[in-house]
Amino acid sequence: MSHHQNKIIGLILFYCLASGLVAAAPTLQIINVNNEAQLYKAVHQANQSKGATRIVLANGHYNIKQRLSFSGSHINLTSLSGDPSLVVLSGQGMKKSPSAEILFDVSGAHISLSGFTLQQSANHLIQVRAEKNADNFSLSNCVLRDSYEQLLKVSSSPSSKTFADNGSIKNCVFEYTAGIGPQFYIGGIDAHSSRNWTIVGNTFRNIASPSQHVAEHAIHFWRKSANITVLNNTIENCDRGIGFGLGDDINNQTVGGLIANNSIFNTNTSHQFTDVGIILEASPNIDIINNKIVIEGNYPNAIEYRFTATKNVAIKDNVTNKSIVSRDGGQAELSGNNQANVFSKLKQNLEYLIDRL
Repeated sequence: MSHHQNKIIGLILFYCLASGLVAAAPTLQIINVNNEAQLYKAVHQANQSKGATRIVLANGHYNIKQRLSFSGSHINLTSLSGDPSLVVLSGQGMKKSPSAEILFDVSGAHISLSGFTLQQSANHLIQVRAEKNADNFSLSNCVLRDSYEQLLKVSSSPSSKTFADNGSIKNCVFEYTAGIGPQFYIGGIDAHSSRNWTIVGNTFRNIASPSQHVAEHAIHFWRKSANITVLNNTIENCDRGIGFGLGDDINNQTVGGLIANNSIFNTNTSHQFTDVGIILEASPNIDIINNKIVIEGNYPNAIEYRFTATKNVAIKDNVTNKSIVSRDGGQAELSGNNQANVFSKLKQNLEYLIDRL
C-alpha cells in the first residue's frame, strides 16, 4: 500500500471518528484495591468515568456491607492473583433479611467480573438488570455460593421492553456448600429477558430444596429470552438441571437455543425433590444434543418437552437412565438417544464382574 493510500485511509478514519460513525476505543484506567473502602470508592469512580476502568482486587477477605452498584460502562472487576480462593467477598449471611441484600447490582453495559468468590447474601449475589438494558455482561472464573435466593439473577419486569443482551458466564462454580440449600426459593442462574447468552464450562452443585417445594433450576432462562447456548456444563445433585421457559405461557418462553454436551448427575437420594434433568416449557426452536443425564430416585424422566408452543425441537444423541417424553402436546424430533436402563445395565455388568474377581 502506497504512502498516498495510507494517507487517504487515515483521513477517512479521522472523519469517521470525528463524526461519530466509528466509536473510539475507551481509554483504560487501572485502580488497585486492598480493602472495602477502596473498593466502594473505585466502583463509584468507575461509574463516573468516560473511559474504561479495571479494578484489581488484592488477595484477602472483603466484608460487603452495602450494595455495589455498577451503573457505568466498560468496567472490569478482577483479582490480581486470578485465584477465586484467595479473594473472597462476603455479605451479611445466608439468611432472611428485612431488606434486599444484593452484593453486585449491575445496570450498566460491558461489565465483566472474574477471579474471585462471592458468598453469603440474603437475596442474590449478583443481579443483572435487563430492565436497565444491561448488555454485554461477563462472568468468568468465579465462585458463587450460599445465597438465600438465586445465586445469579437476571431481572426484568413484565412491562419492560429492554433486554440484557450478549451475556457470558464461563468456567464458574455455583454451589451450596452444606450439600443442600437453605430453602426452596433458590437457583443457580435465573434469567429473564436475556438474549444471546452463552453458559459454558460451569459447575453447579447442591441446588436442592430442604423442604416444601422443589428448588429452581441450576440454569433457567425464561420470560422473553432468546438464542441461549448452554454448553459443556456439569450439574451435580441439583433438584432440576436446565430449563427454558416456564409454564404454558408464551410470554414466559425462550425462543431458540442449544443445550449440548452437558453432564447432569443427581445421585443424592437424601434430596426430597429430585426432578427433571432438562425441560422445555412453551419454548420452540431448541436443539438438545449429546447430553448425559443420570437421575437416581423416583422421578421418571430425564428430558421433557411440554406444551404445544414447544416445537421445531431436535433431541438427539443424548444418553440417559430415564425417559425422554412429551408432555401436554410438546413436539420434538428424537434420534440417536440411548435412554432408559442403559446405566442400570452397565451397573449390573460391573457388579457381575466384581463378583467374579
